[in-house]
Amino acid sequence: MNRRKAIGGILGITGLGFASVTGFKLFYAPSTIDRGQLQRFENLLAELVDIIIPATETPGAKDAEVQDYIIRFMESCSSNKEYYNFLNGLADVQNTCLNDYGASFQECTIAEKTSVLQNLDNNYDVNSLVSKIDKKIRGRSFFTILKSLTVEGYCTSRLGATQLLAYQPVPGRYTAITTLRPNQKAWATS
Repeated sequence: MNRRKAIGGILGITGLGFASVTGFKLFYAPSTIDRGQLQRFENLLAELVDIIIPATETPGAKDAEVQDYIIRFMESCSSNKEYYNFLNGLADVQNTCLNDYGASFQECTIAEKTSVLQNLDNNYDVNSLVSKIDKKIRGRSFFTILKSLTVEGYCTSRLGATQLLAYQPVPGRYTAITTLRPNQKAWATS
């Protein structure tokens, strides 16, 4: 065997392997992101959470200041992928509203805001194979993160736990299977 061809083949295979791993890492996880950018989207987040959980006979998510919870969570606890997805999602929502309605999300009507969020929800099919692969590669989508953190932040807030849920500072005995009465609230304990 020709020694030059063998060495060239080994170097070529090594180079391909190195390039593919490097390219995969660049695609898989974005480079380091400067945290602290979400604070400028506080008003937008307040309007988004208010559309997801509006005020009715109980306070809404905006009243419970869920937007502050989301900002703190994303700044402190999220991965770079999810932070990047969330930051880009907020910018996309603003751009969509500016292009479609000629106004920022905060200035749109309730119907327009609801339409934007419904489009985000309809465009993401959780059960499809493609979305599962996409979630593995790029992390959770913007709207999935927004919905889950809104509900989590609202249910753990003081207003949500005491006025939406049936708050019990000291829980009673545990009953594994129970029948709920109509309009009975879920429980929250401290």
